[in-house]
Amino acid sequence: MTLACADSPNENSIRLLGEHRGRAPDGWVKFDWPKKRNVLFDHYGPSETEKQFIVEAAPKSSITTPQGVRKVLVFYRCQYPHTSIATANFAYEQIAKSSGAFEVTFSDDPADISPANLAQFDALLLNNTTDFDKTIGESGQKAILEFVRGGKGLIGVHAAADSCKGWIEGARMINGVFQCHPWKPQGTWAFKLTSPEHPINQAIGGTGFWLRDEIYAYREGTHDKTQSRELISLDLDRPENHDAPELHQEQLHMTNAISLRPVAWIHRFGDGRVFYSNFGHNNTTYWSPLVLRHYLAGIQYAVGDLNADDTATSELEIVNTAPAPERSRR
Repeated sequence: MTLACADSPNENSIRLLGEHRGRAPDGWVKFDWPKKRNVLFDHYGPSETEKQFIVEAAPKSSITTPQGVRKVLVFYRCQYPHTSIATANFAYEQIAKSSGAFEVTFSDDPADISPANLAQFDALLLNNTTDFDKTIGESGQKAILEFVRGGKGLIGVHAAADSCKGWIEGARMINGVFQCHPWKPQGTWAFKLTSPEHPINQAIGGTGFWLRDEIYAYREGTHDKTQSRELISLDLDRPENHDAPELHQEQLHMTNAISLRPVAWIHRFGDGRVFYSNFGHNNTTYWSPLVLRHYLAGIQYAVGDLNADDTATSELEIVNTAPAPERSRR
């Protein structure tokens, strides 16, 4: 399986962030949720061509055999909206359908984030959710904590890390709070694997890769290296991750601030399992075969099917890495 370059062959012909659809209504990001949702799905939803890309990219089998019918709730209510939300939902639907690993339900209703409703699911997937204090409130936050601590799974995608700014326990649960994004969505960045032999990394071929997406730096003190098994990080040995023109110039100091920029990780939280992936800003991310297999492996870990060591990386005696290869130029 060759997955070292995560870009789709069709990616360069499709503009990022839905811009090929024309201009969205002025000020739409501040609309109330029903109107904002309409823009996300009616204006920025995937085109028929993009849907076909996703169908072709979706994994055609599970990473491991499901131990029963697994149910995943995808929640996508947000304050600040990411234009890839509708595309992401379509991708999760296709992953579930083509792999047979789980069944998926979608919701933007905060009332669904309750103990009674969550009880029917094996995992909760947060699709670019932001600002839980303004969407699900204290009762929803408490319900998620109880859900995960009680033995269920949590999958956080991209801006899920921007959901818990004022919620200390939630920040610990995800193990990272968004600060800024020095690596802009127009750039193609180099990534290395930590523990390439790990089952979640083996699902994507066990090698480093390049991907066009937006990559976060996290608030100081919010990512605890002693808590998580880090799986993917920016390959900071590649000069492109430090000096590419697509970097936010005012945030360049962040690219050298610390030696490791984690991108994806897993850990236990109470009796439950958490998988977080920074990937998921760009529409194009959702028709990368590599990323969709990455999501599937993380979902299967979170629901309890994929037996994956979640010992914190800091506790390992030997840590192998797989750097990004030389970049393929097309």
